Amino acid sequence: MLPGRLPLSQYSLEELRSAKVAHLFLTEEIKGPEGFGECLRSFRFLLLFGVACIAEDKHPPLTRCWKELEQLFMRDPAFDDGVFIQSWILMDFPFGPKGETALDYFEEFLGTVEQAPFFKPFIDAARKSRLGLHQAVMRTKKVAKFRELLSGTVTEAFPSVEAYGKGEILLTRMLAYKHQVFVWGDPKGFPKEKKTQIEDMVLDKLMVYADPLDAPELQYEKFMKLAGPYWMSCVTNNDAAPILTPDHHLTYLRRRG
Repeated sequence: MLPGRLPLSQYSLEELRSAKVAHLFLTEEIKGPEGFGECLRSFRFLLLFGVACIAEDKHPPLTRCWKELEQLFMRDPAFDDGVFIQSWILMDFPFGPKGETALDYFEEFLGTVEQAPFFKPFIDAARKSRLGLHQAVMRTKKVAKFRELLSGTVTEAFPSVEAYGKGEILLTRMLAYKHQVFVWGDPKGFPKEKKTQIEDMVLDKLMVYADPLDAPELQYEKFMKLAGPYWMSCVTNNDAAPILTPDHHLTYLRRRG
C-alpha cells in the first residue's frame, strides 16, 4: 500500500494515516450477494487508480472531465452514491488516443500481477455496461425485471432497488457480472407517464448527434454510452447547473490554452 516500500519509520504520520484509510476502503466488508461485493471492491480499486491518475494529471482530458463534473454534480445529494458519476468517468469516457478509457488503462496497469484474474470479470462487465432507461416490469423477492425504452431489451436483475413505483422508468447502469445482473448505483426515476416524452426526446437528440451511417441500434448504444454528462445535467438538483449537450464529452478532449 505504501509508495516505495520503505521501512515504516521513514513514512510520515499523514502518509501512514492515508494508507490506513485506503486499506479500510478496499477491504471493508460489503453486504449483499457475493458477486456484488466482488464488483464493488473491484470498482474501488479502479476508483483509486483513477484518482491517482487525476492527482498526477497523467491524462489531462480525464483530469478536466473529473474536475468539471465534480464541480457541477458531485456535491449534489442526488449523486451521493459515489458510483453514478464516477462510473461514467472511469468506464465510459474515451479520452485515450485510440479511445481508451480509465478502465482500459487500469487493465493495462494490472498487467500480469498475481491478482489480475480476480479483476477480469469486473473489467469485462464494466466495459460492456452503460447507462440505460429501464421501465420496471415485475419484482419478486428474488428478481426484478426491467424493459429498456427504445431497445425493448428485458433484463432480470438482483432486486436491490427498494423505492420505485410500478412502471417507473429508471435511469441507471445494468452491470452483468458473471451470472448475475446488478443495478449499479442509485437510479434516477421518472414517472411512467413520461415514457413517450422521454423516448421522443432521446430520438430527437439522436438525430442531431448520432452518426447517420450507424444502424439505429448502434446510434442508441453510443448515445447512452457517451451522453453521461447530459443525463447528469437532466437529473441534478443543482438549479445553477447548465443542461449539457449529449456530446459534451468532446469538450474535455480539446486542448485548453
